[in-house]
Amino acid sequence: MNIKSLLLGSAAALAVVSGAQAADAVVAAEPEPMEYVRVCDAYGTGFFYIPGTETCLKVGGLLRFEKNYSKADNSKAYYEWHTRARIQIEAKNDSEWGTVYSWIRLQGDSYNNTVEDGAGGNRTRWWYYFGIGGLEFGRFDAPGTRFQGYGGRTDWGGYYGNDHNQQYISYTFNYDNFSAFVALENDLYNGVNYNYVNELDNVVLDQEKSDGGRTYMPNVSAGVKGSFGDYEVGAFVGYDESIESFNVRKWVRGDIGMFGFTLMGLYSDDARNEYFNYDGFSGILGLSAKVTDTVTVAKDIQWWDDDSWRVIGNVNWKVASGFSVLLEASYGDGKQVGDKVKTGMLRFQRSF
Repeated sequence: MNIKSLLLGSAAALAVVSGAQAADAVVAAEPEPMEYVRVCDAYGTGFFYIPGTETCLKVGGLLRFEKNYSKADNSKAYYEWHTRARIQIEAKNDSEWGTVYSWIRLQGDSYNNTVEDGAGGNRTRWWYYFGIGGLEFGRFDAPGTRFQGYGGRTDWGGYYGNDHNQQYISYTFNYDNFSAFVALENDLYNGVNYNYVNELDNVVLDQEKSDGGRTYMPNVSAGVKGSFGDYEVGAFVGYDESIESFNVRKWVRGDIGMFGFTLMGLYSDDARNEYFNYDGFSGILGLSAKVTDTVTVAKDIQWWDDDSWRVIGNVNWKVASGFSVLLEASYGDGKQVGDKVKTGMLRFQRSF
């Protein structure tokens, strides 16, 4: 056997061995395509598409710590600690009938380490609404209160209604710079009407006027507003069917450069009116100024025609993106407020 034959035989043997090893080799499967989360910019910032759908989702919330102070004339000062945690989820998608949307908020509050839920200490509450186009169903602050942009310029914002935390059906119509709404609101609470007198913070059910939930009629509210450059003008009317009472609100709001103002007038013909627990007229004047890119100051002044009044002022500092500090104080006097009442609040908040 010569050298050439030996080399050819060795090469053939190696080929056989290599082929046997190749037959036993594990071949990796091709990776399946991954669907990454896509940003949805159709409804503003923070939305993303739920993978595999055309529904846009937004998750947000806040954490809050507050130290509160309250002092009335001829009484001891009262100090309170308050913490809050909130999470909310919003979902939207398009349809031939308009935007289909839903909103859910879960919020927990703790006052002075009290652990019993619903007893003035810890409170866990849900709010929610959903709709399509301009039609909405839910349980939250009343449509009229949200439609008017709430109250003044401070966190407290003035006393402008009691129509919060309610079940409702509403329809909102938008055309160019104008919008209008109409709503039906459930006026029953634990099976009886919201027929009470608000005596400072003491709720007293009016048994004489309450129908015990036997009637089917809800409360009715409606409003209209329009934007004209830097200004907004609007009007609202709410009818409390249980006591056949009306509440009327009108407002003018403006934001011109670094300055802003809100002027609101309110009238109700019965102190038990659900929309505004007062028999008479009240006015709110709110002012605000953006002093720097991170600091805003605001003031609200409210007066009632029984000569009650209250002044609220605050300073809000946006320390960083998602973190702020708010210092707010108030002073007031009269039947609607209390006897020379002073309050103060320092808040630290993380929002996302």
